[in-house]
Amino acid sequence: MSESDDNAAARGTAALQKGLGILDALADGGGSMTFSEIGKATGLPKGTLHRILAALTDHGTIRFDNKDARYRFGWRLVEYARWSTAELDLKALAEPELIRLHALTGELIFFAVGERESLSCEQVVSNPQSYPLGISEGLRMPVYCTAAGKAVLAFMEPHRLDALVEAISFEPLTTTTIVDRDTFRAQLDVTKARRYAIEDQEWQDGLCSVAAPILDRANRPVGVIAIVGPAFRMSAERLHELGPDLLRSAQRITGQAAFTQPIQPPKAHMANQPSASCVVRSSAFLGEGPFWSRKDASLKWIDILAPAIHLSDPIKGSDVVVPMPEIVGAFAECSAGGLVIASQTGFSLFDPATGRKSPIGDPEADKPGNRFNDGKCDALGRFWAGTMDMAVTPGAGSLYRLDARGRIDRMETGIGISNGIGWSPDNASMYFTDSMARTIFVYDFDLENGTISRRRVFAQTPENMGVPDGLTVDAEGFVWSAQWDGWRIIRYAPDGTVDRAISVPVPRPTSCTFGGPDLSTLFITSARIRLSSQQLQEAPLSGSVFAIDTGVKGLPDHPFQWSPA
Repeated sequence: MSESDDNAAARGTAALQKGLGILDALADGGGSMTFSEIGKATGLPKGTLHRILAALTDHGTIRFDNKDARYRFGWRLVEYARWSTAELDLKALAEPELIRLHALTGELIFFAVGERESLSCEQVVSNPQSYPLGISEGLRMPVYCTAAGKAVLAFMEPHRLDALVEAISFEPLTTTTIVDRDTFRAQLDVTKARRYAIEDQEWQDGLCSVAAPILDRANRPVGVIAIVGPAFRMSAERLHELGPDLLRSAQRITGQAAFTQPIQPPKAHMANQPSASCVVRSSAFLGEGPFWSRKDASLKWIDILAPAIHLSDPIKGSDVVVPMPEIVGAFAECSAGGLVIASQTGFSLFDPATGRKSPIGDPEADKPGNRFNDGKCDALGRFWAGTMDMAVTPGAGSLYRLDARGRIDRMETGIGISNGIGWSPDNASMYFTDSMARTIFVYDFDLENGTISRRRVFAQTPENMGVPDGLTVDAEGFVWSAQWDGWRIIRYAPDGTVDRAISVPVPRPTSCTFGGPDLSTLFITSARIRLSSQQLQEAPLSGSVFAIDTGVKGLPDHPFQWSPA
């Protein structure tokens, strides 16, 4: 082949890649887009975009509707789909995973597809000695009171879900069936964040189940797999132990990769590093946001996915749990008493003693799929908190600042997963983590005006070395970052280089803060969400709080200054 032939082949490959990129953009855009929308999504020059769209239209891959000037998929894709679905049988793909899960658990496993208010059971794997559950192929089951149904609904498009929830009659089939629509929607939000659903005798007395959705590349549910068993074997703890295994099976069925996979504990440890001790034993799903209270020498923290605020005494090892009615992603003590929280419905004041919640404002009321994920107060008591999409859509999150008078300002956009926030001792720099980008950013910070500028990369975590999560800053200006799936805490020097790494006995440390009488103890929260039963055997303290005597002093956690006009 001549050099000119090579060049022509390279140009053809590049054009093909651009054409496939257009089809991907059209699929992600719901199958209907204008020329300018496609151009914005693909970044292609107008001339190039015109030529490729014309070729795709001539081929029948897409079509152009003159009535609204929008591009849509064409007849040719219908032909492709007919032949691909003839070979690609989702039920057949699910069968090996159903058999594997049955061998693992001994319980009944089924695959189902959803049809509005009910599911159709397509495949069941069990044995003659199984507990008589009355589940067989062809059975139709309600979506609102089964784990399988809730797993599907949690990932349904918001407009479809709204209509469906309004149409459901919510008949109480047992004494534990959820019949309140608001409570049901809140449970779906938790399900979406966990990525699997559970139900405890909501459909049939004596029957419990856990389920995970099978999602396509746009995070839309195309099926569901579930494990069902008798209540005397399927406790809530057992259901949550099975959830991660079920989730991985669902991901394997469609080849969908998880956001992160837990890596093995580091083999090599740095010499003479301090050890982490468990000071609050807990089974938190997603422990986060530790706050050291100087006024009562206590540690406050949250469990995002079993929504609750924990009031802990690390010296005594005690832990008081205050359940929350919705997902809370961040909080801080408030100068007026109680707490300020960033929850799924925005910023509020909350009194743990009475349970009273006083809303301040919701900057993302138009984004029901988003939630707050982390936050902290600056030295003047402004509360900073970031958001993320519960389906983990890239760029869907933002960073907000709440001031003393209740004003909410959006300070940054285009964030994947908002996480750790902290400030340098001189308040000249602010650190902010986007876990999806595996990056800790640093901004110039104006304390007086509460503004940020000149964002740049502070530190990045390589693949398979954990993901940066929550962080704190010590009095020497070094940044301590919890490494999700990394089994460690990393201390970064002010120039972003790694100063040291300290191992912890759990794969998913989530955040950290300094506390204790002289602020020299580093408290670390952790998570057990989506860890398999084998991983939990290797790290049984997952979900607990740990402490490390670092030998350096930290910076205090600041309360929110509240003085409305």
